[in-house]
Amino acid sequence: MTTLQKTFEEVLQDAPYRAVAAIISERLAAQGVVLTARERERLTIHLKADTIGSFRFRRWRWWENRNLTIDITEADTEAIHTGFDEFLEEGLSGFVTDAVDELSPNILKALHRGWQSELRQQNRDREGFEKRLGQRWGQATNLLRMLRVVSLELGESVNTTLQQEPDFACPYLLDVLTRLHARACQVTDEIVCLLDSGFADGAMARWRTLHEIAIVAFFVKEHGEVLAKRYVDHQIVESFRAACDYRECSERMGYEPLTDAEFDEIHHAYESLVAQYGPTFKLQYGWAADALGHGRPTLRDIEKSAGIDHLRAHYRMASHNVHANPKGVFFKLGSFENSDILLAGPSNAGLADPGHSAAISLMQVTVALAMIEPTIDSLVGLRILASLEDEVGEAFIEAHRRLEEDSE
Repeated sequence: MTTLQKTFEEVLQDAPYRAVAAIISERLAAQGVVLTARERERLTIHLKADTIGSFRFRRWRWWENRNLTIDITEADTEAIHTGFDEFLEEGLSGFVTDAVDELSPNILKALHRGWQSELRQQNRDREGFEKRLGQRWGQATNLLRMLRVVSLELGESVNTTLQQEPDFACPYLLDVLTRLHARACQVTDEIVCLLDSGFADGAMARWRTLHEIAIVAFFVKEHGEVLAKRYVDHQIVESFRAACDYRECSERMGYEPLTDAEFDEIHHAYESLVAQYGPTFKLQYGWAADALGHGRPTLRDIEKSAGIDHLRAHYRMASHNVHANPKGVFFKLGSFENSDILLAGPSNAGLADPGHSAAISLMQVTVALAMIEPTIDSLVGLRILASLEDEVGEAFIEAHRRLEEDSE
């Protein structure tokens, strides 16, 4: 694409010289010498070179050789400058718009014509890369898959068992932790897909979500049924915020607006819960305010209370690729140390941190669910998961070490 811009700039730079060449051509034609297009182009190049002296046209009618003198007056020069300035001020934007409108569809058609061939090559390159990636990291990612499946089956078993208990006293707690666990399993699966494709930074960004799930799971489990009920009720606060945002943007986006009745229903439910739980409930983490004894609770407060704030540094590193902050632009897990290459796609580096972190956080969420009412079965399952978590960590670290040795 830069070729078009370069060509356009060259045309603009040549324009004054072409204008002078046009005047000379007209004066020569008045003296019976008509220049060809090729001769006019040579004349333009001569003028652009700022060469002092005469310019010679070589023609096959050697007996007609003669010297001609062309005068460029101040009026001619002024006319050229005036015309060029008017073009730059008034005609350039229209010229550029017309050029873009004319060129873009043609280039897009050419891209479509050649895309199937390019796509086949892209797929071949991707398959080759992922095959090599699997040879290095496959053992670790497969163990993470295994851990996820065991965790999923244990979570299903715990949920089924507790739901069948007739006197079970914590339905909200079970519902919240089961939903958090299901989401944790899904996010872990997403992380595995990103790791298999070589996207370490994307996997770390998804682990950020997994860590937040673990924070909430531990905290809700610690404070029990009452807090779980508050957590469930807090949905309406999020719904009310979403409704307010939707009202602001729906017209600009061309969406169907909320009716007054729909908005009033959400607003009424919101006001009722704020009246029930107090004004702090309307905050983002207002559901945790009473349990923390904090008027303006944050995720960091919940993390600390849950006892997993030792992962705060990892969480901050993961946040770099969620937000558009400068660190996320300059730091990449998938880039080799001291590399000047800007990473714009997959890489075979940096997979250890998100892979091992995912195993730890999924284990934490599973523990929170399984320990509502531990049984021999759930304890055995947790012991298996703990062993698998260690194996996952060792496999990722070993693959990372081998990569470092090979890169050296």
